Amino acid sequence: MESERESESHESADGSEERMLRSVEQIRARTAQVPRGHALLQLAYAVMMAAYMAVFVYTGSIEAGASAHGGTTMALILPPLIISSSLITGASERFGGRLRTTGRQWLAIGAFIALLVVFFAWGILGIGYPWWMALIAFAVTLVLFSIRPLSALRRMPAAEAEQQPSSLLPRPGQITTIVLGAYLGLASAVALWPTAAWIVTMIGMLAVIVALAAQTSAWGILHTGYEWRRPQWIAGGVAALLMFLLAALIIATDLITPAVAIGVGVLVAASLIVSAFLPGRSRGASEA
Repeated sequence: MESERESESHESADGSEERMLRSVEQIRARTAQVPRGHALLQLAYAVMMAAYMAVFVYTGSIEAGASAHGGTTMALILPPLIISSSLITGASERFGGRLRTTGRQWLAIGAFIALLVVFFAWGILGIGYPWWMALIAFAVTLVLFSIRPLSALRRMPAAEAEQQPSSLLPRPGQITTIVLGAYLGLASAVALWPTAAWIVTMIGMLAVIVALAAQTSAWGILHTGYEWRRPQWIAGGVAALLMFLLAALIIATDLITPAVAIGVGVLVAASLIVSAFLPGRSRGASEA
């Protein structure tokens, strides 16, 4: 009898351990699915950082001239970079802050800043460097910032699309998205007028700082990033791509005229303003 009881006890313990292990695996699976959208956003931001570095480095090359550093191209590429970072920070709250900054990420940030300082000094000292250094800077920056999101995406399974009702952005999110579109569009439209470009940039960035400080407000940028769904992220990506392309063409070619800049500004503004009224799936694990 005692042996039978011991056997039943062992079987019960084994069953309990098996259930616990199965529960742990299920939790891990759910956890892996939750930050997938955020990892994709981080990867997209890594590409933006690399593009920023490439444009920045090219402005100091022999072909562009060191005087281009700090020119209107910075007024084109800095605002979307800063705003996107803030929006992604807000979006991370939907994933419980799982993708926190690690020691390796701080090292990547340090290496990026060091690279930035080296090329800045190299450019303003007038020594000069060839334009293709911009390609090297792009590749190095992309590697520095894409390793972690790529690693996260490789480890986690693809989240299954959930059939969820579509909903519009809340009114404060719509207003903030429209204002961001108008600001970035105007910054693009006046890119060929340095004085106007910097006035627009300074006023716009002051407004961004205020929106960042209002962390608990529904119209703050962080909360807007929390509410953004796929249509808004796609529109934001289109706007950033147009602005970076405009900056690169201004430096490298003579193709950009005031009319072209204004046309690009209209497209940048329209992409975000229209997206403010497009519905996206409500909160879900796989939605970015």
